[in-house]
Amino acid sequence: MQLEHDDQVWIDGLRAQTAMVGELRDFLRRTLAKGFGRQLQDADLDDLTQDCMVRVQQKLDTFAGQSRFTTWAVTIAVNCAVSELRKRRYQHVSIDEASERADWSADQGDEQRVAQLQRGIAEALTERQREAIQAALGGLPLTELARRYGVSQGAVYKLLHDARRRLKQFLEVEGAST
Repeated sequence: MQLEHDDQVWIDGLRAQTAMVGELRDFLRRTLAKGFGRQLQDADLDDLTQDCMVRVQQKLDTFAGQSRFTTWAVTIAVNCAVSELRKRRYQHVSIDEASERADWSADQGDEQRVAQLQRGIAEALTERQREAIQAALGGLPLTELARRYGVSQGAVYKLLHDARRRLKQFLEVEGAST
């Protein structure tokens, strides 16, 4: 169902908290249900729709009119849903489980290098660096690591950068001694 309102009518209606709010909420809920209904229960869909409405209203001033208002709002809602589902995907995966998923298989001839790398992770890194790098190697997204550590993504990038630098130094020393 296409909603037939002028973009400015939408913006003014949302700012004034008119019936337009309910109309847009219903439209976004139907759109999210159509696209993500199999992955969300009704209560989750209601919560997600409400979160999307808050984001749309927070970003009203950024609407530039380069697309229809409803297209713009749906884009925000879809991004919100994808972000939420991504979080949920790893919600029940512990950092230890992610670490265990790391693929250490090596081609012939690379086995020594993999063994050196594993030794470097065990010997050269702090506990937090070791945990983070193994979880990242196991596929846990950095955004999820940041959420669990209660830090910014930048802090996780820095943690992993420092870990890689320490590993590089360890491997250079190992390479020189072998």
